[in-house]
Amino acid sequence: KMKKTGILINTARGEIMDQDAVAQALLDGSIAGAGIDTLAPEPFTLDNPILRLPEEVREKKLAVSPHVAGTTYHVFHKMHRDSWKNLRLVAEGKEPENIVIRP
Repeated sequence: KMKKTGILINTARGEIMDQDAVAQALLDGSIAGAGIDTLAPEPFTLDNPILRLPEEVREKKLAVSPHVAGTTYHVFHKMHRDSWKNLRLVAEGKEPENIVIRP
């Protein structure tokens, strides 16, 4: 029901949008673009239709950001510290902690 010039913005929950329909609308030009900071499920899976869009569509019509607006100062620094710890573990040939998706 959006105009072809419309841009969908979802900063609430991934479940409130039909991700297959949004992906199709981006592909066929039914909407001009989408700005999304949450997907369903979280953590997202590699078969998510939004993330499986062709590169040219993702680059020109899609902005995806991390859903972290409510993150506290303490949690942000813990995530930052843990990310660097995981990078160090991988560099040392060890398995990182907190693996979300295994390829």
